[in-house]
Amino acid sequence: MPALDTHIVLRARVSKLQLREMSTEEERINGGPLKAMDLLKQQKLLRNVANEVIEETSRHIRYRRFSKREFVVHKGDAGSSLLMLMSGRLQVIALSEDGREVGLDFVEPGDYFGELSIIDGGPRSASIIAITESVVGFLPKHQAQTLFYRNPAVVEALLQRLCRTIRQASNYRSMLGLTRAYARVYSVLEASMKTSAGGLLTIENLPNQQAIAIMANVSRETVSRAIRSLIDGEVIERDYRRLIVRNAEMLAKLARGEAELQLRAKAMGEGATVGQSRPS
Repeated sequence: MPALDTHIVLRARVSKLQLREMSTEEERINGGPLKAMDLLKQQKLLRNVANEVIEETSRHIRYRRFSKREFVVHKGDAGSSLLMLMSGRLQVIALSEDGREVGLDFVEPGDYFGELSIIDGGPRSASIIAITESVVGFLPKHQAQTLFYRNPAVVEALLQRLCRTIRQASNYRSMLGLTRAYARVYSVLEASMKTSAGGLLTIENLPNQQAIAIMANVSRETVSRAIRSLIDGEVIERDYRRLIVRNAEMLAKLARGEAELQLRAKAMGEGATVGQSRPS
């Protein structure tokens, strides 16, 4: 059999296997303690729509379970479905210069993705893998477009998300325009800052240093030194897997390329104080 025909046959077998997996997963969800309707009501895109819309969506959506480290989406693939995460956790990944996978953003239950391909017909813009066993819902393109175009609440949610994406892209371009490598790292960290319970400013689910390096277009060693300078200067504090921002004003200045000398002076002063306090 010619190589091209073999490739077509293999892809057809994979597609049939995936369809069987989706059918089996759908039976599990509809027969389990959490019905499909309950799961769909928890989706961010469907929070403000009528039950009739959710019922119509549930008739067309198909579910598939992914194992840990399994690819859910490959960058460049055709976007034939809108995807919704029902359970588990996913991660958007990029490839480093040496070909390694580097984790970027996380996808949490209730999140949706793949909407750009539904809107403009383009290919998938990123690769996504499962980092725990996960169940993903696939809504075919035609039904997704119907959902988008006939429901103002869905359109509003999409527009708000697109606005956030555009703002992030604008901030990212501004960040890359900074000439100081440290400032680009500080900018990435500031953009990840959120207000937690009690008004505490934190950076949750901090990407690894290689991921920050890719976003800031610097080396991993630069990321490590920049974070250490923030800790030494008491701008941030490590708290297990997150960072607590103790001086948001200083971090904002550093992200604009300002106050770096002030930070170094403070860090050096702290080091000198510690050195002087040690017994001889």
